[in-house]
Amino acid sequence: MQCPRDGATLEPKDYEANIEVDACPSCQGMFLDKGELEQIQATTEHDYSKALAEDVDPMHEAFAAANQELAGPARCPKCGAEMDMRPYGFGSQILIDVCPEDCGIWLDAGEIQALEKFFERSRASVRIPITWRIWSSLLGTFKKKP
Repeated sequence: MQCPRDGATLEPKDYEANIEVDACPSCQGMFLDKGELEQIQATTEHDYSKALAEDVDPMHEAFAAANQELAGPARCPKCGAEMDMRPYGFGSQILIDVCPEDCGIWLDAGEIQALEKFFERSRASVRIPITWRIWSSLLGTFKKKP
């Protein structure tokens, strides 16, 4: 597969919890197959506690989102369709490129780290009962793969 930003060949890379993503060696972007972002969200391998202790700069986040909008939507490395550019979640200000054919998502450099910080902030503000988390992980384990 080719990088939708610079055309470099994407390389398989173990990111977190042995989740294999397709990473661009030059622009540092990555393509995540369907379901991989959710797997990354469920893990807490990287420690962002220092970054989370700092104040959030909404101007910096808005500037980063505006820069990505200027770059325009990416093309899906799998099917070639123009990806939909949309904000992830409520209030994250992180734009991700989503394949309309449901192949996966493209994250530009730094977006995976921004998403992981967002996930950790969300976890800190919302406590999900342990029984729900166990049930969710069991469902993910037994879910049929396409």
